[in-house]
Amino acid sequence: MAEMEHLGGKRAESARARRAEQLRRWRGSLTEQEPADRPGAELPPQAQRGGPRVRFEDGAVFLAACSSGDTDEVRRLLARGADVDTANVDGLTALHQACIDENVDMVKFLVENGASVNQQDSEGWTPLHAAASCGHLNIAEYFINHGASVSVVNSEGEVPSDLAEEPAVKDLLLQQVKKQGVDLEQSRKAEEQQMLQDARQWLNSGKIQDVRQARSGATALHVAAAKGYSEVLRLLTQAGYELNVQDRDGWTPLHAAAHWGVKEACSILAEALCDMDVRSKLGQTPFDVADEGLVEHLEMLQKKQSVLRSEKETRNKLIESDLNSKLHGRLFKNKEKLLYEEETPKPQEMEDENKESSSSSSDEDEGEDEASESETEKEAVLRPFQ
Repeated sequence: MAEMEHLGGKRAESARARRAEQLRRWRGSLTEQEPADRPGAELPPQAQRGGPRVRFEDGAVFLAACSSGDTDEVRRLLARGADVDTANVDGLTALHQACIDENVDMVKFLVENGASVNQQDSEGWTPLHAAASCGHLNIAEYFINHGASVSVVNSEGEVPSDLAEEPAVKDLLLQQVKKQGVDLEQSRKAEEQQMLQDARQWLNSGKIQDVRQARSGATALHVAAAKGYSEVLRLLTQAGYELNVQDRDGWTPLHAAAHWGVKEACSILAEALCDMDVRSKLGQTPFDVADEGLVEHLEMLQKKQSVLRSEKETRNKLIESDLNSKLHGRLFKNKEKLLYEEETPKPQEMEDENKESSSSSSDEDEGEDEASESETEKEAVLRPFQ
């Protein structure tokens, strides 16, 4: 039990560290870049007269307004049709951000205007995950009172209560789990079980019908690798899934497994001979993004993979040689058969020869019969004069 608690603590600490990095990227997002560096920024005609003015992407404008706490601007943007659940590149919505910033007024404003309390970001975090991780009891209570699920599982297999370190927040969440009769273990296993079912179906049908995640471009293979669904991973590789498939960031399943420290997933992919040197859009290999404790294991797998590739190449050469030998033998036998058939009279030819022989014999017999009849007639004519 103590070991499980220690593991849970380590996972929560790791999750918070990754969240901090995600927030750092958020703060360097479109709305805070210089106009010349901002992708997609456009200069309107007025820019030539009154200095540089930038027309931001609608989603970025909305997120910036929410982050600044400007409810009037947010209300105006919503009236113009802004999506209240719009997200940044990491899948963070304005509600996630308001929760992390502990901006209770903005949290309530967004929820009252239709923001989803169960919207997940690219790592599966809902706003309640964020509230639990940050220890914001009042926001967690508000979310629960407005329908937030206490059993949503993130990409690390964690529900909100797993991330709560503040005793009051943890107690609140566990009380709700008990009150709602939620089976957390079943919640954690539900996704894996569904993926197992899909993988078996694809393997049996010989047709993979996976749908990428809309925002991240991640595939079933990425998810299985990141979450350590080993059996799913094996079935997908057997079904012929492209091992080096890349998501929108250029990450392969091995990048995901290495980054999340999933040792067995790395082994399965490497032994299936995935490319261990694929680079992401930022030029990073799986080694570059790997969990520190996994780098040595990856290096060992790369050496093992080299041996496996060599063995496969040798085996393929032997198979090719054997096939060539069998093919040569078959061709030789076919040639012998053709020569034999050319030398051996065909049944029809033998029949024709027999017919000719029979015809010749008949002609000779007819000649002998005619000669015999002629002699008999001659004797009959000469007999009266003898």
